[in-house]
Amino acid sequence: MAGEWTIRELAREAGVSRKSVWAWISTRGWERPTSGPWILDAEQGRLVLERFEQTAPLRTSREPVACSVEDCERARFGLQDVCKMHYQRRARTGRTERSSGGDWQTAKTHCPAGHPYTAENTYMFPSDAGTRRRCRTCRIAQSSAPKKQTADG
Repeated sequence: MAGEWTIRELAREAGVSRKSVWAWISTRGWERPTSGPWILDAEQGRLVLERFEQTAPLRTSREPVACSVEDCERARFGLQDVCKMHYQRRARTGRTERSSGGDWQTAKTHCPAGHPYTAENTYMFPSDAGTRRRCRTCRIAQSSAPKKQTADG
């Protein structure tokens, strides 16, 4: 078998799928026989085996490596340096730090009516552990506004 190889034999020898060998061979532009199995000569077989020997470290099972984010013990995601959660967070926000969903709300300096969010003009809801705020001026105006009467009564 030193002189001729089939795709199946090369794939088995290299530890990869036949499809991987086919794909790599097709990028090389080697001519396929019109009938019968594809028989590669010794030089072509050597090139295929060298190619897949170089990529072997990427295919071998490795011990899981911890995420590179501090205090994260999850395993890394694929060939990335972070776990899947941090990978998705970085894809969404561009950073791996946690952010609360309301950061864009707390960055606002004025209410929708244009009143400033100052310590004197801001009401913090105690039931929400101080995370939700309302404009005190707008709340007073809303509570002192006349109530609408319904048709029922």
